[in-house]
Amino acid sequence: MALFDRHIPKSSPLVEWIYTLGSVLLFFFILQAVTGMMLAMNYVASPDHAFDAARYISLHAPFGWFIRGLHSWGATAMVVVIGAHMLTTFLSGSYKYPRESTWVTGVFLFLIVMLFGFTGYLLPWNQKAYWATVVGTNIAGSTPVIGDYIVRFFRGGSEVGPQTLSRFYAMHVLMLPAALLVFVAVHLFLVVRQGISAPPKRHPEYGRHGINAELGIDPGVGVGTQISVDAQRSRAVDEYHHEKEAGESFYPFYLAKDAVAVLLALAVIVALVFLYPTEIGEIADPASTSYNPRPDWYFLFLFQALKYFPGSMEAVAAVMLPGLALTVLLAVPFFDRRMRQNPLDRPIATGFAVATLAGVIALTVIGAESPLLNPYVPERPTVEEGHRLFHTLNCAYCHSVNGRGSKIGPDLMLDPLKHDKTWIIAHLERPGEVVAPGHRTAMTGLLPDESADLVDYIEELQGGGPYSEKASRLFYRNCGKCHIVAGHGGTKGPDLSGVGLVRSVSFIHRYIEDPTALYSKSQMPAFLEPKGKLTHVEIEDIARFLAHQRTPAPAKN
Repeated sequence: MALFDRHIPKSSPLVEWIYTLGSVLLFFFILQAVTGMMLAMNYVASPDHAFDAARYISLHAPFGWFIRGLHSWGATAMVVVIGAHMLTTFLSGSYKYPRESTWVTGVFLFLIVMLFGFTGYLLPWNQKAYWATVVGTNIAGSTPVIGDYIVRFFRGGSEVGPQTLSRFYAMHVLMLPAALLVFVAVHLFLVVRQGISAPPKRHPEYGRHGINAELGIDPGVGVGTQISVDAQRSRAVDEYHHEKEAGESFYPFYLAKDAVAVLLALAVIVALVFLYPTEIGEIADPASTSYNPRPDWYFLFLFQALKYFPGSMEAVAAVMLPGLALTVLLAVPFFDRRMRQNPLDRPIATGFAVATLAGVIALTVIGAESPLLNPYVPERPTVEEGHRLFHTLNCAYCHSVNGRGSKIGPDLMLDPLKHDKTWIIAHLERPGEVVAPGHRTAMTGLLPDESADLVDYIEELQGGGPYSEKASRLFYRNCGKCHIVAGHGGTKGPDLSGVGLVRSVSFIHRYIEDPTALYSKSQMPAFLEPKGKLTHVEIEDIARFLAHQRTPAPAKN
């Protein structure tokens, strides 16, 4: 009953809505727990099945796409709300006596939320998740002295692999929820016991006496006379109890506002799920050499900051600055003991908070607008399925792709195939009869649909199929003024002699059609009719021609 009977100090309508951030955050915690349990019912934490599980949830499980979308957007919402909650708490001075412990538990809740985002990121086991985790654990590994131990703790070894996925899953569904439950319970207990801070009031003395009030000097007593901290606290407590008794009870007045805020937050999340469904991506490929990772938006500021601290200075941005920020957050209520709470009465603290927020936003925006060197371009469904089968069936046991994998069989990207499509399908479906009659092989027989998908994937690796005799003329006529292939062409754009080693025919086709769809700042014009002068068939011909270019451009001196 104490939770509902407690009184809240009177405040302006805007502040009353700000008070709802805590309840909205609690709602998102519950939403993540419920949707997480539902997702876990169809998830398998192993590299062989994790991507398939995410794909099944998104495409086949009843309402799976909706539940996964709620969970994904709910994670984003948690970061936004807890960040706003901490910012308003800091600016209003609500971390001060007697709420120091409430603030400290809130800081730990913020860390737990960020760790939820980090550990949950890997679970779909797609390219973006895999390589972002590689980068994230590498950043943690730059910690002086203990960096190697941190990396091995998270990865379960030296590389991101099956053990990493198991550890991240255990942390995401067991360790972090347990820690969250404990800190939420303690935080709510402290909020109820100590009460919600009253809206900060402006002290008129500050405007007349400037920095004296910031230093805790009472101008009414005389210049240079310090009011004791105990006297300030006692007066503040008395004022708070008076304002609290004069306020409204939590039930029903503030509970109604919390309910409205929660419903609005849920409506926003549901709208985002429908407007921007969570993508499946492409299956994680540790052998890829061309994927350029980029973390989710709430880690973009750190990702961008690393660019300004190259080489041995990376640890400054990766470890020292975040560590210093965490230390300041935990220590601030114990060092800032003055009872002035209004942000205008605390220009140093307010300026620091505003400058930090502006810096984080600026780094996030710069990081988001930086060129996405390898945007995800969906392949044909059969090619995507063949790619998945290639990893699921461990085809890399015999074959390599662009030099990554075993050397028993041919490299499926670099070596021209010696057999036609009929022979390849027979090899996939009846390996013991075609490759080595009378001997057992590592490959098990495939169904006709599976073998057809694998053939499409292999064909994509080989350049997406044959191109016509007109392809080279189409390229040089439309693209040769800017790009070089086989030593011929212009130099305004990049040399495309080795583009087939790093780009698929689907990517090249999409880029020629409309470059700004993949990179908004591209200066290359769109070539697809009616904006451009090429047809879909002609662009496909050029894309296949370029996908067959496998000679790397010479290094520049």
